[in-house]
Amino acid sequence: MLRLLKYTAIAVFAVATVAISPQSLFAAEPMTDVRAQDTVAIQQLIVKYAHVYDSLDVEGYVSVFAEDAQFTFTGNTLNGREEIRKFITGAKQRKASTPAAVPAIKSYHSISNTLIEFDSASVAHQRSYWQVLSGPAAGPFTVTGMGVYEDVLTKRNGQWLIQKRNISQ
Repeated sequence: MLRLLKYTAIAVFAVATVAISPQSLFAAEPMTDVRAQDTVAIQQLIVKYAHVYDSLDVEGYVSVFAEDAQFTFTGNTLNGREEIRKFITGAKQRKASTPAAVPAIKSYHSISNTLIEFDSASVAHQRSYWQVLSGPAAGPFTVTGMGVYEDVLTKRNGQWLIQKRNISQ
């Protein structure tokens, strides 16, 4: 009984300490106008990535990455925009070479649970979940892939770009 009382007292003390602490363990940093603008710009960048990939827009896809970006996925690492351009160009060529008799497959990226944390005014980390829904144009669609984007982002010349992307599953 004495042990139970002791552990209860410790738990109550811990909860009370966190509750009255001036800074909660999960307190968000104050939102300034600049930070709000940066947050929206990063969210737009992540959404743009999905749209330009799904449409196989080569230049749009390359434009979301920094010139010296590193992109790692399924054991592959692409270094710089030129290697990234070759990757997306290859995907576009493979799709274009599909025989006409084969039904066209559409794919859509769905991104959720985006968490953005800032290291400084020009460096941030972004983590989000992704799913790819694929199927014939008329459906049905199924989830064909899912995982996590883990990004280091950099702000250059007023624009947020992906500096380093790791896709894990």
